[in-house]
Amino acid sequence: MFDDDTTARNALQTLNDEPAPPPTTTVEQVLRRGRRRVLAQRVSAVAGVVAVVAAIGVTAVLVRQGGTGDGGVRVAEPTTAPPAPAGPLPGWRTIEIDEATCKQNPLINVPGTAPDALLPQAVVEPAFVDAVVAVTGPGASATTAQWEGYSPKADGPRGYVVTEIPMSDGNGQLQLEAYVYGGTPTAKADASLYAYGDCKAPARHTLPDGTVLQLFQRDNFDPEQPMQHLQIFRPDGHEYIVTSAGWSEADMVPVPGSTAYTIEGGRRDLPTDDAQLAEIATTLVANLG
Repeated sequence: MFDDDTTARNALQTLNDEPAPPPTTTVEQVLRRGRRRVLAQRVSAVAGVVAVVAAIGVTAVLVRQGGTGDGGVRVAEPTTAPPAPAGPLPGWRTIEIDEATCKQNPLINVPGTAPDALLPQAVVEPAFVDAVVAVTGPGASATTAQWEGYSPKADGPRGYVVTEIPMSDGNGQLQLEAYVYGGTPTAKADASLYAYGDCKAPARHTLPDGTVLQLFQRDNFDPEQPMQHLQIFRPDGHEYIVTSAGWSEADMVPVPGSTAYTIEGGRRDLPTDDAQLAEIATTLVANLG
């Protein structure tokens, strides 16, 4: 093939200087490349998702700030702001609670002798209605009231008064329940820490005559039908619970085959805020003397 040894050596040198052909690709190399490709696709997909989420976040910020959505249509701001946590109001203090104990829903008995009877309905009902009108305006009116010498619910005397309060899209209610208790106002308030509020710390205020007021945070278990409770423990053993409710009698629907009612609909808000509910309570105490 070559005429002499020198020519052959030169030809071999030329071949050695050429790049070597690629080696045969093994199955393992194919799998490794496949894994890298899948990984790269996943990284790209994640990056795309992050980009979309980031874009959504920016859009949400723009919408919340009153920006425009697709097509230049301005998105309306929500009409009802999320409720702020209750208190403490000026002169009130937060009472810390133990969440683990609260979730056990303990029933705490307070030693002491309770009064035999409630104050007369003719005294309590107008005192409450006048307090509601003084704080919320002349549109409030009593719709239901009843006094019982013995109630299975209370295992003792119980009374209640319901008033309706005009709101922007219907009526709300302010309700009063009357009970008796034994022990001191502070001991009874401590025993009642876990009664309402979804294990959230209530606020407490003591009046000059020794009456203890305990305000629970707003209960939004059903956003359409919020509630808020304020307990009143008087030194003479009379207990009152004032409840602000975001529904009215018009929202009550009879349960077929029963004397019970269910509530359908609601105002999605309360007829009072923390300060108004507290003022109704202090005005009621003053009216009762």
